[in-house]
Amino acid sequence: MRHLHTALALALGGLVLTLAPAAATPDEGPANDAGSRIAVRGGSLTFSPQSYVGGQALTFSGSLGRSGVRRITLQQHMNRPGDRWFAVRGFSGTTAADGSFSFSFPAPAMGGIRFRVAGKGGVVSPPVSLRAKGQDLTMWVVGQAVAGLPFTIAVDTTPSLVRRPETIGLPVFTGRTLTLQRRVDGATWETLGTSTVQPDGMGWFTGVTAAAGTVVYRVRQEDVVSGANRIGWMQTFPTYVTVLDPGQVPRSSAPVRRPVAARTGTSLTPPPVAARRGAGAASATASSRYGWYPTLWDYTWEAGQSLTSPPDVGSVRTGWWQDYSDGAGRVSRQNGGLYLDSQRNNAGGPGDFGTTRATLRGAGRAYGRWEARLRLKSAEASAADFSVLVELVPERPEDYACGRRNIVLAQVAAHSSTVTFGAKADTRQWTGSRRIPSLVHTSPAVAVEVARDHITWFWDGRPIGTVKGGVATSDVPMTLRFSMVGAPGVEHNQTGVVSDWQRGFAIDRGKQVRSGAALQASALSACEA
Repeated sequence: MRHLHTALALALGGLVLTLAPAAATPDEGPANDAGSRIAVRGGSLTFSPQSYVGGQALTFSGSLGRSGVRRITLQQHMNRPGDRWFAVRGFSGTTAADGSFSFSFPAPAMGGIRFRVAGKGGVVSPPVSLRAKGQDLTMWVVGQAVAGLPFTIAVDTTPSLVRRPETIGLPVFTGRTLTLQRRVDGATWETLGTSTVQPDGMGWFTGVTAAAGTVVYRVRQEDVVSGANRIGWMQTFPTYVTVLDPGQVPRSSAPVRRPVAARTGTSLTPPPVAARRGAGAASATASSRYGWYPTLWDYTWEAGQSLTSPPDVGSVRTGWWQDYSDGAGRVSRQNGGLYLDSQRNNAGGPGDFGTTRATLRGAGRAYGRWEARLRLKSAEASAADFSVLVELVPERPEDYACGRRNIVLAQVAAHSSTVTFGAKADTRQWTGSRRIPSLVHTSPAVAVEVARDHITWFWDGRPIGTVKGGVATSDVPMTLRFSMVGAPGVEHNQTGVVSDWQRGFAIDRGKQVRSGAALQASALSACEA
């Protein structure tokens, strides 16, 4: 047994994005107007396979409807009000002499978007609508786990999950590597062994042993990077296994079968499809309003990346996300966004406890701008809410200082109409708050600007608070962290934290803003572990 080697994960993550189809965000510059292109009668565009996950190789075939060899680009439309067509990064090609084309390219991870092929001379193919499946996997112990006796852990890489219609009909990646891990602490998983996906989508770990007590396992399905595939790794939720003392429960002699409950939860009939990704126009951002571009780093999660993949664009390409969970939650990439979820069952019910975090590593800066889009999901309201935080924290553990240097961009709860924000510096803190619509129904952009002489907070592109004079800055490298904080062993409302993108900017670009309302200062006595 050995600890998972972070360097290997980083190397694989970098490979995943080599040909990723992440596209330039609409905020970065002018896009191609759909009206400036001409869809030629007789043109065509198809893709295969029809069932796919983000990063999986898709084959696009068709014709521009005009003869002659032309350079072509692949274009994307997000289907939101006001959106336009824009070129997908990382692709270039040409048509054949008769105007036809065929190429393979990694699939986008989002649903409800469109692709088309554009050629020199203003001609384009008809568009196709794309809706990726959401890769996921479940695991369970076959029979009973008894101390000193080998037991089997089963893995299903094609589960049909409750309130997750995008998981119905997942493709099977036969031979994909599966890694069984045991939790050491919230941020550390020990590798116990590997297996592979079988033709029916199942995987098996036999001969597992453990001492009596509770053991927390997870399984990772690893990167797929063959051919044009650029599929990032994905892990199960933490699975708590009670290992019994010998003799407590007789071992079952029943044949090993895939449990229906573990695979489906409830009926396979999918619920009504939720509003597509582009159902509403994106709100304003501070980065666009005040000219912060270009980005230092930009995570768009549009191409099937894993948590250890580097950012899509930017001059700082060394970053990656570290996941943490000391309870039942998981950090993953889902449907084109970074996703923190409190438990496996999206329909609610018991099992939401502990703290789940995603921390950006390898991109710390003492001064700069940080911005992210944020929304929440919740299937119940019968218990306590998790405290959801977007913050800047010192990147180096030796600088953490018991949380006394943290800068909070937003602290919210799923069923609250208030957001709080602020900064801490040694024995003082500055706090502000404002009334907001529920983040279950809205998706604001939150941002902060940290300069030597001020910190300013933004909500949907507008300044909402400022601390002047440099009294709240710490002069140590800071990094972005998302947290869903819950008390250990205490039941909370099922909650999902979704961030479609996260961006970092230098402090010396565009306009610095000092016009936010003054925050309230007070003494700081609390200490955060």
